[in-house]
Amino acid sequence: MTDKCTFSTYGYACGKPVEHGRYLCEEHIKAKCASCGQPGTHGCDYCGQFVCGTPLCDECTYSTDNTKPAGNWGFMNHIHVSKPEFADKHENRKLKAENERLRAALSEIATTEEYRGLSAEEAMKVAQGALKAGDCAT
Repeated sequence: MTDKCTFSTYGYACGKPVEHGRYLCEEHIKAKCASCGQPGTHGCDYCGQFVCGTPLCDECTYSTDNTKPAGNWGFMNHIHVSKPEFADKHENRKLKAENERLRAALSEIATTEEYRGLSAEEAMKVAQGALKAGDCAT
């Protein structure tokens, strides 16, 4: 008996053979959640003109946002979001990642003339500017 990929969209599993002990094939093991970036476990089941199929993790789902432009034809106002019980966890992860990027930018510019004598708020603005300009390796 061979193990098969369990990544599913609209109730249909991929079914491609996988290595023993794994549950996703080579194609789906690379899939990242469109909402939070974690490994995807299934495709979005939203059915507009066609089935969406965008990779999502078990902590995210789809929704409708009427405040944004309509989007692609057949997927009017369709968005991917964290489930309410995971929203804070995902937001905290995003904030932590942004803080780490800013710290890296600050550490790179800390020895430069620009940084000396700046307040913490001014230094943060310099770090954000360095990130936008791509001056630091992140």
